[in-house]
Amino acid sequence: EDRTMMKRGREMRAVAVLSLARAAMVSAWSHAAARPPTTPRASLRMMYSDAKPTAEYMDYLRDGEKWPDLDDCASVIIGAGRIGTLLYDKCGHDGDILLRRGEPIPEDFDGPIYVATRNDDLEAIIKSCPAHKREDLVFLQNPMIEPLLRKYALDDDSTQVNIYFAVPKLGAAPQDGITDVNPEGLTSATGKWAAAVKQRLGRQELSCKVLNKRDFRRAMIEKHIWLCTFMVIGTVQSHMSGEQLTVGDVERYAFKEAEPMIRQLGYGARTMMSAAPANGLEERLRAYARAVASFPTAMKEFKWRNGYWYEYSQLALSKGFDDPMPIHTEYVQYCIDNGIVKLD
Repeated sequence: EDRTMMKRGREMRAVAVLSLARAAMVSAWSHAAARPPTTPRASLRMMYSDAKPTAEYMDYLRDGEKWPDLDDCASVIIGAGRIGTLLYDKCGHDGDILLRRGEPIPEDFDGPIYVATRNDDLEAIIKSCPAHKREDLVFLQNPMIEPLLRKYALDDDSTQVNIYFAVPKLGAAPQDGITDVNPEGLTSATGKWAAAVKQRLGRQELSCKVLNKRDFRRAMIEKHIWLCTFMVIGTVQSHMSGEQLTVGDVERYAFKEAEPMIRQLGYGARTMMSAAPANGLEERLRAYARAVASFPTAMKEFKWRNGYWYEYSQLALSKGFDDPMPIHTEYVQYCIDNGIVKLD
């Protein structure tokens, strides 16, 4: 019943908008000859003004990327969950050290430091890392950790990995995120230790592309949009229907909801981060949903995922601007109103 009411409400809004548009067109046709031309009124849009991405791109065009081609070597791995255990047990190198959260990071270790923990643990790890070793940190988290990395001036100096593979359970074989649209794979890495990451993942025949910062950032934003779109739609529909929906269910039965949300979040990325996803975004993200169709949908790490977009929408509305992502806001608001997620 709730789903029907939501759908009916949207249909009524669409009919109202269409009726207003038709009325405006008729009025314009009947009075065009009787009034002078006017300049149409544009809606207000809040833009994130940051010259850094443009400057970085110009530097890249002029000088190219300068990542060292470092081989995989003995590494520190923080976190003994599914990803950390994969890197240590199945993709490991002689001399690797596996640390649990809170254990001290060696100061005299020359290799990379893989951080395979939850996003909420990152700040404590960064603070505890010896200053001269911070450039060796390799972040494996789902987006969006960019604001935190910028806070500690690590957005340029660290290595980042955009993971499109999955480990179903601790110790299980990984499943690569290969799709019918991107058969070459979607996982990517950028930064000082990117080539070493590719070598390490290759031990389990996992694909990994080494990208420059600009292209990696676009790929990271796409993963962020995918997570936030499919998870929030699946969570809301699961709550309304009383049945647990998977990513595949959203792709098959609710993509008419997902597609416009993807477009709106893509627009949000342009205004918030000065980064535009490449053409074909909807098709790529839908293909990835088909590839991992059995994954359950859930709202996790709200602050780092959907909360990132929701906070921007609320800021825009509070300043008198239009919400650039109203469909996403509607879904998140449902989750807040129904106690599915809690704001800090």
